[in-house]
Amino acid sequence: MESEKKVIIYGAGAIGCTLAAWLSDKHEHVYLLCRGESAKRIRGKGISIYVASPPTPLPPEAEEQSATNIRVNVIESIDEVENPDVIALAVKNYSLPAIVKSLEGKIKKNTVILGLQNGVANQRSLTPLASGETKGEGAEVLFGVLAYNAWLDAPGVVGFQHKGVLVIGSDNNTQQQKLKDIAAIFNKGIETFIAKDWRNVAHTKLLINLGNSITTLLGKNFQSTTRPDLLQKIISNMMLEGMNILKAEGIKEERIKGLPSWTLLKASAVLPQLITAPLFRKNLKKMGMSSMAQDIFSRNATDTELDDINGYMLSLADKHNIAAPYNRVVYRLCKEQFSNPNFKGTSVEDVWQNLIALI
Repeated sequence: MESEKKVIIYGAGAIGCTLAAWLSDKHEHVYLLCRGESAKRIRGKGISIYVASPPTPLPPEAEEQSATNIRVNVIESIDEVENPDVIALAVKNYSLPAIVKSLEGKIKKNTVILGLQNGVANQRSLTPLASGETKGEGAEVLFGVLAYNAWLDAPGVVGFQHKGVLVIGSDNNTQQQKLKDIAAIFNKGIETFIAKDWRNVAHTKLLINLGNSITTLLGKNFQSTTRPDLLQKIISNMMLEGMNILKAEGIKEERIKGLPSWTLLKASAVLPQLITAPLFRKNLKKMGMSSMAQDIFSRNATDTELDDINGYMLSLADKHNIAAPYNRVVYRLCKEQFSNPNFKGTSVEDVWQNLIALI
């Protein structure tokens, strides 16, 4: 029965914590796989979750008063749950190879692996689980994209702007009954849809994620830039280039609830800013720290999704002989700056000076 299915959420970042909190309240057999300080904190206090719009991190002293604490089942190994039905991987693409290796020999036949990464690199990384190359009998690999902004203030303390949606699918648009079964479970905690065409959905979300690079490049306080007009030009033209690249690749827009349409993105790039600037600035205030920025500024990491998102888009541009100067300059600057352990962000004016030689 659906209510008896065992669901493991693998990873206690912002996405893993929100999904575990929302689902644990409604579904009995939900387990959050995490370790170290996260496991200790969540076992003791549960997940502290709160809403903030526009996104504003919760001060530590306000945690008890402002956040809702939700108890969840914490595990530190897949082995602690006998025959899990669903393992939702709420980690970044760069963590997948190690996780796939760790699951070797531990996946039963028909276990659903749900990859929740941005982009399409996870389809390659998770193939061994589906094919049985990991000495298991072959899992059923499905994919999902999430459309909401969440951030981790501290282990087990997570904020979100709005609940958003989850869209799930398979790389060949089959396994429809399995997708319905998974949607029925996750709909208990978050509005869940089944994609009409997964390839289109994954790339539609990837297009929006292109903007993570420029906002991360500008640092934590990109909303307070003194030149929002330049920021709008850069982001809007990155999106316009991305749309042209995806169309050349044969990708069609599949609308995702809560995300801007391609029509709106194109309008921001081609219409006079006198018309579009007010809406752009309003939306800018709603934007929080992206997952890429959280990697750079919260974890002090050098491994990011830059290549899986922006690098991949540029590979498609090369394939179709599309210039894409905005995306190329931002990608190059990110590659240069993110490797600097003391990186704090650059200015939009500096980015623009790098661009004007090419546009």
